Amino acid sequence: MTERAIPAPVTEAIARTGLGARSFVYIAVSILLMDAVFRAGTQDGLSPADAFQAIEAERGGRILLSALAVGLWLYAVWRFQQAIADTERQGNRVKGILARLGMASSGMSYLLVGIAAAAVTLGSNNQSGGGKTEETASWLMQQPFGRWVVALGGLVLCGIGCAQIWRARTGQWKRNIDLSGWAGRLTALISFGIGGRGVLFLLVGGFLLIGGVEADQSDIKGLAATLGWVQEQPFGTWLMLASAIAIGVYGVYSATQSLRYKFPDS
Repeated sequence: MTERAIPAPVTEAIARTGLGARSFVYIAVSILLMDAVFRAGTQDGLSPADAFQAIEAERGGRILLSALAVGLWLYAVWRFQQAIADTERQGNRVKGILARLGMASSGMSYLLVGIAAAAVTLGSNNQSGGGKTEETASWLMQQPFGRWVVALGGLVLCGIGCAQIWRARTGQWKRNIDLSGWAGRLTALISFGIGGRGVLFLLVGGFLLIGGVEADQSDIKGLAATLGWVQEQPFGTWLMLASAIAIGVYGVYSATQSLRYKFPDS
């Protein structure tokens, strides 16, 4: 099925707005991480929720957060449309189905990030305890066969991380982007950002996989805790800075997509 469920001009507006919102989130998290590095902070890492709280504290922050939440939801709508209507023409073979499942998974994750932004706007964000990844995984570990669900989730994240590194290595990400002019000069930088994000996915997935297999909740780490772990390693400050830069560059990639994404039949 290649027919669009939403008219093409509307789809493009939704996608470009959503990609712009995603870009803002990554760049905001990157800025906070670099600020923590240069201040020699002792945080366990930072997450989108921390970025949302920082934005809320600024003048007009709640208005900006509301717009950001809507943008992230629009991005989720676009990803769901890609998955359901197959607007990218992935097809119904195994490879295509896996690609469409990845699109749906991406849509769900950013739908939840948008909800987190809205929660901060409404003053209902709960900062007690660990991150959402740790909380969800800990709850699953207490259920029958939950440890294996957590391990499977970790394995999936490792697979996504490997796929991101492969996309960066092969330049597969360039297929649907107009790289003429200024965008073409960003290719090496963007490849670094995509690959760096893939490494972070591998680390988070690895911690989930180990925690599930060993049935040890203390091994489980979300993104924020993983960044904290990175900072504790030898040369941790430099590794943390590299992670922050990679996250920020992924935001640049999202911004480039927002401006230069080539839609089918466009």
